[in-house]
Amino acid sequence: MSKGPPKEPLERSLAEVQAALHEHASAEAGLRASEENLQDFGEAASDVLWIRNAETLQWEYLSPAFDAIYGMSREKALAGDNFASWIDLVLPEDREHVLAQIERIRDGESVTFEYRICRPADNEIRWLRNADFPMRDEAGKVARIGGIGHDITRQKECEEQHQARFAELQHHVRNTLAIIRSIVRRTMEKSESLDEAAAHLEGRINAFARVQAAITRRPSIGISLALIVAEELRAAGGREGENLTIEGPALTLAPKAAETMGLAIHELATNALKYGALSRRAGRIDIQWQLKEDLLHFKWMESGSHDFKPVERRGFGLEVLEGTLPYELGATVDLRLAPSGLNFTAAIPLEAIGGQ
Repeated sequence: MSKGPPKEPLERSLAEVQAALHEHASAEAGLRASEENLQDFGEAASDVLWIRNAETLQWEYLSPAFDAIYGMSREKALAGDNFASWIDLVLPEDREHVLAQIERIRDGESVTFEYRICRPADNEIRWLRNADFPMRDEAGKVARIGGIGHDITRQKECEEQHQARFAELQHHVRNTLAIIRSIVRRTMEKSESLDEAAAHLEGRINAFARVQAAITRRPSIGISLALIVAEELRAAGGREGENLTIEGPALTLAPKAAETMGLAIHELATNALKYGALSRRAGRIDIQWQLKEDLLHFKWMESGSHDFKPVERRGFGLEVLEGTLPYELGATVDLRLAPSGLNFTAAIPLEAIGGQ
């Protein structure tokens, strides 16, 4: 009696086939779920996600964020030769760089690069940063290109503002150092002794520092002329209502004009303290300014010091009043020395001081 083929190996083979089929079905289900999750992620992302065919460079997938960032619909972007349509959105000066990066990805590299586009809807220039990477097939060949595009326009604007502020700060520091060097040099030239030079130099640098402190506190809205006058007179011993009056409309000065006016008022106050109205109890100073015909009319009038004896030597103070103010601010000045004290007037164009 003949025997049939053994059933056990056949049953084992069938079981292995069924297991393989089940594993394949599970893998396909997992792949579909992964693809659905990936699509859900792309649909919800605020960045632009895309997949390109590595050979034709045509988009195979494009996320909805494209509409908001690029200012055109996905449907229009995906129509026709969509790579040519996309590269046309890139600014001409950035295209060569973009094309070079895409070639690197096709060669198997992952790259991050920045470029600009011009949105067709409003002609607005936007900065984008792309993180692109190769997607390989089972044979290891680059079959697709994946990309994530992030809008960095706001970041670029902040960087430009920071660079502009830094350049402005550098310019201001250079100007500040130049002014201090000038103060030191001219003070030494106009002083008869080191003690005199030291005394004048400390006062002038302190006056300049007070203006700088005001500029630092309120850099964007200017410096009040009244504040400059009050602080310099207070430092020299002037007291409003006692030996001092300050009258004038509200006026803010640009930083450069504030520095020049601060030095001029300091010289006037120092002269009054040493030789004029502030050197005696009976002395007083009346300071007034008016705005008329696009000019600031500034007046400094001393009285009550009938034995005023001005020094014959023309020092740094007179140089500031009669030289620096006209040179820096286009001022027309008049300085008169009388027995009652010093009277000084200046007519300064408002456009030169940033008057507001």
